[in-house]
Amino acid sequence: MKKFLLMILSTCLLFGGGVEAKKLSPPVLTAEFEQMDFMQLYPTYSWLPLPNTEFYQVQVVKVSTNTIVRELFNDEAFDRTTDWTPFTESGEYYWQVRVVNKSHKPLSDWSEKKFFTVTAPVKFAVLGDSISHGGANYIPAGQLSCQWETYSDVPIKNLARSGDTTQQMLDRFDNDVLPFKPQILIIMAGVNDIRTGATAEAVIKNLEAIRDKCLANNMTPVFCTITSMNPEIIHRRGINLTDGDWRQERERVNFWIKTTPYFIDVTEKLTDEFGYLRAEFTPDGLHPALRGKKIIGEIIADYLKKNFQ
Repeated sequence: MKKFLLMILSTCLLFGGGVEAKKLSPPVLTAEFEQMDFMQLYPTYSWLPLPNTEFYQVQVVKVSTNTIVRELFNDEAFDRTTDWTPFTESGEYYWQVRVVNKSHKPLSDWSEKKFFTVTAPVKFAVLGDSISHGGANYIPAGQLSCQWETYSDVPIKNLARSGDTTQQMLDRFDNDVLPFKPQILIIMAGVNDIRTGATAEAVIKNLEAIRDKCLANNMTPVFCTITSMNPEIIHRRGINLTDGDWRQERERVNFWIKTTPYFIDVTEKLTDEFGYLRAEFTPDGLHPALRGKKIIGEIIADYLKKNFQ
């Protein structure tokens, strides 16, 4: 009984009891923004979680004014949180993380500061969903290995946002793309539309609208073909996939993409003989993992160097 009471007391101290707990060690940060060519528009902050902890606070400070511009708490996992407010204002920033309890009371000092810089304008940028944003459940999007942009030796600004449909990309175009004035906008979009039952006509209509916005703002749109999916793995992982003929709709959109002046076929090397995303390239049936993203990054870089450099 005594041992049980001691366990309860220690838990109370750690997760919100009324008595001050001994300070924990600060978290070690794992996001690698400082090594990226450009900062993510929607950064995913990540760290190594400490044993027996679950709540963390992220703080972002703009260096020039020494003002706090973000205060976030982890809502995705023990080791990460994504900032869904875009960083569109140029400048230098730093971020840090500390352990807190469920009432947001600090349990550790702040971690080391990690710096990043938001710059504009840029030559190349990508508008997309999670395949371009980076990451998935198995790895945070702020780590280099899970972004195809890492494997492109042409620097590309990441304007992607996980979960986006083509309509959502169209809706945020003015706010998220125009501040960076890219000369070339890569558009890798449509997989979320197709997997949730959208028609090819609806997707193409949105892509045409995105194209028109590019042309109206002196940007060259470059469309990427929509990658396939692996339904067996998707269903096993519990990801939503329409029961309709999504392959036919995807092929119709890809046919349209291949009629545009500038397009990149990123799908052929990722697709098996049955028209599905190759099982060895994906852990969840939807997102290409490291090997697949390396293929995408290299294909896109080769195309950009050939056509725009």
